[in-house]
Amino acid sequence: MNLCRRLWKYLLVSVILYATVFLNLDRIRQYSNESSAIQITEPLTYETRNKIYVAQFKDQNHTYQFLTVPKKPCTNNTKLQITILSTAGNFEIRQAIRDTWANPNNSKHVNNDVRISFIVSAAQNQFLNYSLQKEIEVFDDLIVTNLYESYELLILKVHAILNYKQNFCESADFQLKIDDDMAVYMDGLFDALSDKKQASVDGISGIIWKNSPPVREKKHRWYVPMTLYSQKFFPPYIDGPIYLIGKNAIPRMLEEAKNYSQWIIEDVFWTGIIAKALRIRQINWSNHLLRYVIELIPSRLKCLKGKPSIYAVHNMKGPKMIHDGYQKITGVKC
Repeated sequence: MNLCRRLWKYLLVSVILYATVFLNLDRIRQYSNESSAIQITEPLTYETRNKIYVAQFKDQNHTYQFLTVPKKPCTNNTKLQITILSTAGNFEIRQAIRDTWANPNNSKHVNNDVRISFIVSAAQNQFLNYSLQKEIEVFDDLIVTNLYESYELLILKVHAILNYKQNFCESADFQLKIDDDMAVYMDGLFDALSDKKQASVDGISGIIWKNSPPVREKKHRWYVPMTLYSQKFFPPYIDGPIYLIGKNAIPRMLEEAKNYSQWIIEDVFWTGIIAKALRIRQINWSNHLLRYVIELIPSRLKCLKGKPSIYAVHNMKGPKMIHDGYQKITGVKC
C-alpha cells in the first residue's frame, strides 16, 4: 500500500511539473532569448570601449576591458575617487552603502569633490548580468570588467582600480580602495586628505602591518612559496580592506609591478612589495580605522578636534550591519 501511494505521489508530481513547463514553454523561451541577448551596455566612446588593458607582471600578463563605467565623469574639482570592491550578486550590500555613507544627503562631498563607484566582474550567469544592467541604468555607479571573479585574482582587480583612476579620474588627488563590508564616516575621511600627517599624494595611508611572516603551508589560502618570497617577514604593508593611495604613486606602482611575479595576497603585493621597492611613504591610520565589529565601543569611538575620530569600520557583514556601523561611527557626540 505504501509503495502504491509513493508511486502515485511521484506520478502526480511529474504530471504537475510537466504541465507547468509545457504551459509556460513560450514564456520560458521568450525570457531565455531575452537573457541570452543581454550584454552590458557601454556608455563609452568606441575607442575606450574597445581598449584592452594589460596587467603585466614578470611571469605572466592578463588582458582585460572595462565593459562599462559611470557616465558621469570626474571633474577638475574631484579630489577623491573611491572604488568599492564588490561582486555581481551583492546588490543589497551596495544598496546599503548607497543609503548610508555614499549618500549625498549624508555628506556634501559625495558627487561633488568625491566620486564613488563599485567595481565588479561581469557575472557568468546571464540572469545576474541582466540584473547588473538594470542596476547600471538606475544608479550609474558601476565599473564592470571582464576579469574573472576570484580571490586569487584580486591583485588584478586592484590593477583595474588603479588603471581606472589613471584613465578616467587622473586629476583626482587620491584613490581609496575599499571593500564592500565597511561603513565610512565620509566627512572625517575627507578632512584627513588635507592633513599632511594623514595623507600624501606621494604616499599610501591605512593600517600598517609590520613583521608579518609569510605562510608556508601549501594548502593555506595565503601560501607563499620560497621561490616567490624567501624573506622571514613581509615588508611593512597596508591592511587590504581599506587604503588610500596618492595620485603620484599610482603610475609608478603600475610600472613597477612589471618587475615582479604575480601574487595572490594583493595588499602585501601592492602596498608592501611594490611600495618598498619605490620607497613610498606609508601613513598609519590605526587610530582612525576599526577592523572588527567588537571595536565599536565607547573607548574607541572618540572625538578629535570636535569631530568623530574614526573614519571607517570593517567586517560589516550584511546590509543591517552596514547601517548600524554607520550610525555608530557618525553618531558620536563631540
